[in-house]
Amino acid sequence: MAVFIADDPRFCEYGGGMADCATDHGQQVTLRAVESCSGDMTSNAEYIILVVGSYGAYFRLTKDEIDRKFPCIIVYTPDPMPEEDTFSLVRKMKEQLDLPVLAIADSSPRSVKNFSLFVAGGCDIKWLGLRPSDVVALKMHPHCMRPMNSKDLKLAQRFLEKDEDEMSK
Repeated sequence: MAVFIADDPRFCEYGGGMADCATDHGQQVTLRAVESCSGDMTSNAEYIILVVGSYGAYFRLTKDEIDRKFPCIIVYTPDPMPEEDTFSLVRKMKEQLDLPVLAIADSSPRSVKNFSLFVAGGCDIKWLGLRPSDVVALKMHPHCMRPMNSKDLKLAQRFLEKDEDEMSK
């Protein structure tokens, strides 16, 4: 499992090693199960932990060195669905560095699902950007939105079916 991290967090990895993100700014970091040892995480971040929903947004933010201009940590997971190690790492950053966690994502079914997975994984995270309900409330012109493709529609349908199954239990 891997994530991309921009800024300089240093943290304890499974097996006792230390991951140091400052050495490879904005590069992929392989995570093994993150230990819950208290006091092991450090960073110069002052503002936020920013969870980004697309590699394009992550690349642009790191290219513009946003994390250096406004000391923050930027996290992107290339996995279609974030795993427990990612939630653990973000939770640990929030707790040990005492920084709020914000998510930048579009309103695609994948982004909505990933945001909900972070919430379900125990991350106190706030959404930045348009929510699906905002599109309707703002009466946005259809030309402002990209239509969902067949993959998006199938994913949205699976989420709805899963929610219906969970609600009937």
